[in-house]
Amino acid sequence: MLKNVRSYGLIIKNQKILVCNENINNLSVTKFPGGGVEKNESPKDALIREIKEELSLECTIKLILHSPGTLLSTWNNKLYTPIYFYIETNGNIFVPAEENLTVDFLTPEEILNKDNIANPEKEAVKNLLKLNII
Repeated sequence: MLKNVRSYGLIIKNQKILVCNENINNLSVTKFPGGGVEKNESPKDALIREIKEELSLECTIKLILHSPGTLLSTWNNKLYTPIYFYIETNGNIFVPAEENLTVDFLTPEEILNKDNIANPEKEAVKNLLKLNII
């Protein structure tokens, strides 16, 4: 059985990728929007819900970019199973205050060179580049 399945979305605008900045265990972490898959929820449904909660956006899931299996988190030393999707959105981003995060758009190169982005996120970006999506 998969542990702690988490769905993340890569959103592209003007050749840059949206990232979320938040604190996890007193660490400043940059990651893609998304979160945990709840009971009786598919990873795709979870991502659609999370994008709406975190960014107030509707999204369309285009394809899976990276699914590395169950890993040990760099940030909290817990097992998790991330799945990264390329998604498209419409509307304007609005982050509700209770989400406790900020958003930014970074180039693929900026993401690949940041220390506070986990390796699975970087692999998803590399796959995005290989597919010539950005």
